[in-house]
Amino acid sequence: MSCTNLKHYHEEDHNAKDFVETHFSHGDVSIIEESTVEPAKRLHELFSSGLVKGDKLLHISVGAMVYPLLSASNVFKNIYVMDATDTSVNHFKQWLKKGDGATDWSFASKLVSQLEGNVDGWKEKEEQVRRAVKDVFKYNLFNDSSTGSVAIPQVDCVLTVFIFNVICKTKEDFKKSLKTFTSWLKVGGYLVFFITLNMTFYRVGNQKYSTLTVHEKFVREAVTNAGFAIEKDEVLPTSVENDIVDYENMLFLVARKLDTAREKGRFPDTELRNGDWCGYTI
Repeated sequence: MSCTNLKHYHEEDHNAKDFVETHFSHGDVSIIEESTVEPAKRLHELFSSGLVKGDKLLHISVGAMVYPLLSASNVFKNIYVMDATDTSVNHFKQWLKKGDGATDWSFASKLVSQLEGNVDGWKEKEEQVRRAVKDVFKYNLFNDSSTGSVAIPQVDCVLTVFIFNVICKTKEDFKKSLKTFTSWLKVGGYLVFFITLNMTFYRVGNQKYSTLTVHEKFVREAVTNAGFAIEKDEVLPTSVENDIVDYENMLFLVARKLDTAREKGRFPDTELRNGDWCGYTI
């Protein structure tokens, strides 16, 4: 099947519940270990470290997933959730309301509670997330006016999990989406970023979906060119071989949003070209 014949995340028949349960909560154990367990551990360590602080967080993930918020809600008491499809937005709202059709995230809640030393407190952990979520929005990447009426305040952290190369069809889409999402982020705030590398497809049931294939160098350059200083990064290798998804690695980044006018005034042009600060222009 050629890439042009593959479906895309924005297709109307996208089944949000099947998607998150196949790849993040109820699928093959080896897949879940890499897509949920390891990222959940990194988020637990990050939000326990005190590096990322504040009151407001914008969460943007494929399937509007719940598990990234389990640790984040320890720090941020006002959380705004965004996804690119109506089905994912509605599916997340079902979980908020404890609807019958909602995905069961208890395995992730128990994992995070265990990491925090209180395995019996997983139900309260989920209630903590529900209390923190203030609103859920849909974002249409391909409509320039889609964010004009979105009432999201400036936030202290933008948390994105596996969404950019899934929703974007071109590298220009990727750069545009990154700048749009982080436009809600305060200067000095943090972008917490998970992405799969060198991925070409994923499956949900008998449907095959395309993704934008990106490599580590491109992602790093996109983040720095959007006005960020990368403060933490880790490449997580995959050991999974299956016909559900074909990424090679996962990249975990934590980056601080710069006041570019001030930051660029501190350093001579030679350092901007050759040093770690290269590319911080918007």
